[in-house]
Amino acid sequence: MEPHDTQTSDKKKVVMICEDERELLELYSKVLALRYDVIKVDSGYDCINKYLEEKAKGSPIDLLFLDYKLGDMFGDAVAKKIKELNGIKIILISAYNLDEAIKSELINNKYIEKFLQKPIKMKQIMQEAIKVIC
Repeated sequence: MEPHDTQTSDKKKVVMICEDERELLELYSKVLALRYDVIKVDSGYDCINKYLEEKAKGSPIDLLFLDYKLGDMFGDAVAKKIKELNGIKIILISAYNLDEAIKSELINNKYIEKFLQKPIKMKQIMQEAIKVIC
């Protein structure tokens, strides 16, 4: 690390994963934990609450991997709510073919940084995190 990079060298970046499929949540978490501190949530409601909790503690989250179809709400609603709260960078993930108009609106209005279609290779998860955070 560069000597002038002291602020970031002592604290890992934080990635939150919101995924209602337990196996995927654990898999994404294991991969991202190699480089980042990881927060795991499995519902849209928990995602918004955890974001608010971390923000109140002054512990910023650097990136959110957000599944589109959650058990309690859709990812676009979660992304819009978090952005409304002075949000964070979000990568939306879905196994479903999302309508191009929805993707365009979310990206053009800066609710999300990017959309990834499942299945996703674990190498791609890490590459996308590095691209967006750094």
